[in-house]
Amino acid sequence: MASARDEHFVLFLFALLASILGILTLIVGGALAIWGFHAYSIPSNSMNPTIWAGDLCLAEKFTYHFSRPKRGDIVVISTPVDNELRCRRIIGVPGDVLEVKFGRILVNGCPLSECQPPVGPTDRIGSDGYPQYLAYNGDQFVVQEETYFLIVDQLANVLDSRYLGPFSSKSILGRVDVIIHSGHWRLSVLPG
Repeated sequence: MASARDEHFVLFLFALLASILGILTLIVGGALAIWGFHAYSIPSNSMNPTIWAGDLCLAEKFTYHFSRPKRGDIVVISTPVDNELRCRRIIGVPGDVLEVKFGRILVNGCPLSECQPPVGPTDRIGSDGYPQYLAYNGDQFVVQEETYFLIVDQLANVLDSRYLGPFSSKSILGRVDVIIHSGHWRLSVLPG
């Protein structure tokens, strides 16, 4: 038969274990909130066919604490114009030379659609009257340190680095790793 002292000891151990689990949950939850996954709802079709309006993107910050963003990564950014959250694809990393030849974007002399790894579904440039960093044949741009050249998959009438210039590494909120497609509830996991 258990004594009252044994029962109190068991209750003490249970309370201690519950406290430790609670503290660990707060620590892990805080770490995930700071470095982990964040969900972003995408407001436009500028990244289709990869991401459509209403899709939910899970972006993680952890990777960029230990490595630099890479060409081809899809990232969530805060745009300087309206502080809205947007998804964009990195096509230029520090040191890259971007240029336009015959209406196509080239990165270090290679058309985007032929780069390794492949970068986006199109490399055709269109001109719609806005001032641009890469608009006409012969235009050239060198990506500086701590900046990235970001574009969308639908190249018409969308604010990206072609209009706004390069984005600083501080404006990148995270790399998109998972897309939950809202129209047909399909899940895509991006490589990388």
